[in-house]
Amino acid sequence: MVNPGLVSGNKPVNSVKISFRLPYLTQWGQSLLVCGSVPVLGSWNVKKGVLLSPFHEGSELIWSGSITVPKGFQCEYTYYVVDDKKNIVRWEMGKKHELALPDGVQSGQEIEFRDLWQTGSDALPFRSAFRDVIFRKSWDSSVKTTTGANHINLEPEAESILIQFKVFCPNIEKDTSIYVIGSNTKLGQWKVENGLKLSYVGEFVWLAECVIQRSDFPIRYPF
Repeated sequence: MVNPGLVSGNKPVNSVKISFRLPYLTQWGQSLLVCGSVPVLGSWNVKKGVLLSPFHEGSELIWSGSITVPKGFQCEYTYYVVDDKKNIVRWEMGKKHELALPDGVQSGQEIEFRDLWQTGSDALPFRSAFRDVIFRKSWDSSVKTTTGANHINLEPEAESILIQFKVFCPNIEKDTSIYVIGSNTKLGQWKVENGLKLSYVGEFVWLAECVIQRSDFPIRYPF
């Protein structure tokens, strides 16, 4: 959303003030930063990005900051959560934000860009880790593991196999119940009430483990 408005005070000729605004609840010691494709936003060097300042609007924590740019300015940018040394804690998923000043913007005006944190939910099914691992319709006991996705602990002579289910869900509350159901009895045989419940382990991650007999493979489950 773009909200143009007049800005008081003297401005350099042909300059426009751009303000970024994003609601996001951080943890203690964390800050929000915007970094982008142009030098004024760090040229994708997060250490040189623009730190935003927080304020409360009702019960919502809002982060905002501004830069001065020439008319006709264009760039791409992304928001990052950083610690007090600008080390990255997390960043947005999905496509980068695209910024292009509207035609007719006059020198001395202010343009406010109101954004929402992108979880990348639309693009997630097309990422290789999800396409090749999480959305696999069945598991075979010879499948290789992928870091950061569901994990199978295989031992050549073991009769049972430890499986770890791990999912990142940044857009739901931590007290929400998440289950995985599937074809195996440990996964409820497709009944939600008997499914495997995942536990919240922090940083928007839910986790559960179960032991399944090698003879029960392949198993099937949806995500």
